[in-house]
Amino acid sequence: MLSWIIFITIPVLAVALLAGRFTATYAAERGRSERAWFLLGALLFPLFPIPWMTLQLLPRK
Repeated sequence: MLSWIIFITIPVLAVALLAGRFTATYAAERGRSERAWFLLGALLFPLFPIPWMTLQLLPRK
């Protein structure tokens, strides 16, 4: 059972980090904090799979 949990967790973490990285890159282009948006993108990807779309709704700084 533990091996299945680890087997499932590794791809989920990889996708979370990728979502955070893409969100942070897009946030930096929009003049936002890269570090804060990396955390938001990585933590909220299961709820909102495309978090960088939220940045399009925000005005540029």
